[in-house]
Amino acid sequence: MIRRLIFPLALALLAIGLFLQSNAADEDANRPSLVASEPTPPRLSTPLLSARRLPEHLQTPEANRRLVTSLNENINLLPEQSCFVVSEGGEIRYHHQPESQLIPASTQKLITAVAALSELGQDYKFTTQILAQSAPIDGVIDGNVWLVGGGDPLVMTSDYAQRYLDDLAYTDLEILADQIINLGVNTITGAVVGDESYFDEIRWVESWPERFRAGAQNQAGPLSALSVNDGFMNWDAENTANSLNTPAVEPAQFAAALFDDLLEERSVRIFQSAYAETKPVDAAIQLGVIESPTISEIVKQMLQTSDNTTAEILVKAISADSGVAGSTSSGNQIIQQVVETLTGMTDSTVVSDGSGLDPSNRTTCSVLVDLLEMESFSADLYDGLAVAGESGTLRNRLTGSSAEGRLLAKTGTLNDSKSLAGVVHTLEGRTLIFALISNADPMPSDIMDLHDQFVLDLVAYPTGPPISLLIPFPVVVTN
Repeated sequence: MIRRLIFPLALALLAIGLFLQSNAADEDANRPSLVASEPTPPRLSTPLLSARRLPEHLQTPEANRRLVTSLNENINLLPEQSCFVVSEGGEIRYHHQPESQLIPASTQKLITAVAALSELGQDYKFTTQILAQSAPIDGVIDGNVWLVGGGDPLVMTSDYAQRYLDDLAYTDLEILADQIINLGVNTITGAVVGDESYFDEIRWVESWPERFRAGAQNQAGPLSALSVNDGFMNWDAENTANSLNTPAVEPAQFAAALFDDLLEERSVRIFQSAYAETKPVDAAIQLGVIESPTISEIVKQMLQTSDNTTAEILVKAISADSGVAGSTSSGNQIIQQVVETLTGMTDSTVVSDGSGLDPSNRTTCSVLVDLLEMESFSADLYDGLAVAGESGTLRNRLTGSSAEGRLLAKTGTLNDSKSLAGVVHTLEGRTLIFALISNADPMPSDIMDLHDQFVLDLVAYPTGPPISLLIPFPVVVTN
């Protein structure tokens, strides 16, 4: 109660002081002048103690009250297991069950992105190499060449990459083939051999529901340190849904065979068929190398398209970079430690995979907002978020609304989880960070519309009193 009285009391004291000062000034003005009078200077019609002279301080409390009122009108329509946090400049503007541990769905990728940026570094690049036991002589390589994967999730051929609507960076395998040609190579007496030994050979997250694995929905390609075209042998040229793709049973062998084809298209004769095997120690002559985009660019691709394969490969890459054989389990442990260290929130997050497909993942809205607000990572995260009505998973959402172009967010959808987390640029030019997760089985059919309404409420913040009513009146000159 005392705190509530401080601000009104301060204003009252300020008013008294200004009133006395004003009276004193008037008394001085009425005294006879001892010198020749000068023209009376213009006076402003707006009193010094005008609400218009403190627009921001007066607007924010009322705006916050109206925002809370607006959001509260619909908050009870959310499933019981829901959380919602809104922050501006590190100050919480709204919260609903902020510490509830919920299934994040694909907003889990925000956690993976931060961990990759933190552990690997923004400028880190993966490498994919061609190695041999001997240098080419007169265009002939005697023996095998090894295509060695370094965990790059974006190695692709141009025809595969062109399926995506968004212009995103990738690692062009064809450049590596051109490097071999530029060495003058025309014959390989052995085979192209794929080496994926940088990671383990577990192709899926073992705790995933069966429907997310190969032969069902194909929500991700087979996981490998030598992944080319996300590990898919066949794909639809126009529809990017993974369910239409055919995953390779042995992704390293598939990558080697694909590289074999690229070389043969360039008139290189290869005597033996491609296969997979760890390179021998003496295969140390580098014939070619390609680098991936930076981690910052990889994170952008993963977030904008909600790429499950990239997310899971990054988990294994984080593990491999720590000196442990690249595995999902060790990568998950590292990521969970990163989250706890960065946020200071222990026991708030359970990391079971990198993509959010695993229903045993858990996190809170507070954690997601904290990660989005971290200055070290925010620029990379914001750059990768889909934009409402414009790009990524939000391309066709909230089009024609006030949120179009103003909502930047990561979406998430599972049968029992719907989530949205990111940034809202309000109509008044303010920036809000938010996270919204709902869990239910069954999920209400109108849950997306409800989430969208919350976004529209955020876009309208502040709702009052309008800043235009609080700025000083136009100057009126009086004599």
